[in-house]
Amino acid sequence: MKVLIARVDGQRACGPCAGHPDPYVCPRCAGPSSPVTGDACDRCAVEDRLEALFHDLAPEAAVQLLPLRTALVAAEHPRTVLVWLRNSASARMLSRIAASGRLPTHADLDTIAASDRGAAQCADHLRAVLVAFGTLPARDEHLAAIERHLTRTLVRHSQYTELLKPYVRWSVLPRARRRAARAASTGGRARWAYTRVNCAVAFLTHLASLGLGLSDATQQHVDRWLATGPSTRYELRDFLVWTARHGRSRELLVPHRGKAEPEGLDADVHWDLLQRCLHDEFLPLDVRAAGALLLLFGQHLTRIVTLTTGHLGTRDGHPTLRLDDTPMRLPLPLAAVLTQLAAEPRRGWKGNRPGPWLFPGVRPGTHQSTGPLARALAEHGIPVRPARATALVQLAQDMPPAVLAPLLGLHVITALQWRHRAGADWTAYLQARTRALASGRPAPGP
Repeated sequence: MKVLIARVDGQRACGPCAGHPDPYVCPRCAGPSSPVTGDACDRCAVEDRLEALFHDLAPEAAVQLLPLRTALVAAEHPRTVLVWLRNSASARMLSRIAASGRLPTHADLDTIAASDRGAAQCADHLRAVLVAFGTLPARDEHLAAIERHLTRTLVRHSQYTELLKPYVRWSVLPRARRRAARAASTGGRARWAYTRVNCAVAFLTHLASLGLGLSDATQQHVDRWLATGPSTRYELRDFLVWTARHGRSRELLVPHRGKAEPEGLDADVHWDLLQRCLHDEFLPLDVRAAGALLLLFGQHLTRIVTLTTGHLGTRDGHPTLRLDDTPMRLPLPLAAVLTQLAAEPRRGWKGNRPGPWLFPGVRPGTHQSTGPLARALAEHGIPVRPARATALVQLAQDMPPAVLAPLLGLHVITALQWRHRAGADWTAYLQARTRALASGRPAPGP
């Protein structure tokens, strides 16, 4: 079918045909026409698509969506936006909601997410887009996921509502909120809560199969249940401590879940990997940065992915990194890698809304997940757990727990455990520090 298309010189000709070698251009902006749309360029096609999408919105809702609309039109790669608007399930979800004439709310998206797993993924992506551009208020999605998991669990096991609901509301969620106030949320926080709720349900279901309630459970019932399942069952301890404290069960003992002694790396291998991360420009930049933080400071990937540009700084002219409350000076090669990572442009249309994350995620406004980062490190020969163990053992040999903990964001008990693994004895240091503080003299440094 012949379509009139403007050329760069402003003349109109029928096309496409072999007699017109000049590239066809968009009749509205004189840009190259798109093979996807056939006439208008990708950017103009995005404008048309958005106009149709938001045509029926109320004026107030249209104003709230203006930042998103502007960013999509101005995207670096408009064809990516066009494909998303045409083919993405999350875009179709936005279209259906917009057809009602109002903006979606968190409650609307939560209702959609509750229907099935696929809908939950689409709703979460759409939510991230709307939050990133200010259409929806930001909220802690991992805390919200805990509440959604409780709701789903109570629908399936309504007979346990009187136990599970107060346990999650007054024990699990408050602790998760306190942790979220200290550090950015990660998926691990939600999984921590899921495990406790699921263990409680599994144990209550086991007791019900024996014709017993929780108040009838004895230590023998607990021991048998723990012995016949995976080690994750030991997370039942949290639930039974809460129920005993509130008079819902007897004092039942669940041992702390044992942890295998971490295996480290050979010192030469550890050093070689660190040098690669600091100097090998053929490695992906995010792998270099994450690997260096892992090998040098023994940081969990859950903490690495939540680092922002605000954690970087300078002190007395030296680059610093703040992992907890105390900024520490960085080696210049690592400072260069992190500075380059912070300045790296974000790709795709979501890049029009720059975020603070050093490791940005796929969804707008979110940080990267630990799974893909762990796989990328493994693909480049950096084993996560042995690398972290080796770094922490070496640091614990050089610094006492009281100094190590606030530097790396560790709990002091965790730092003490690493000191025991390292076999370092800091008794003399602590005694000297105590005497110095008592006499008013400067305390010895680490």
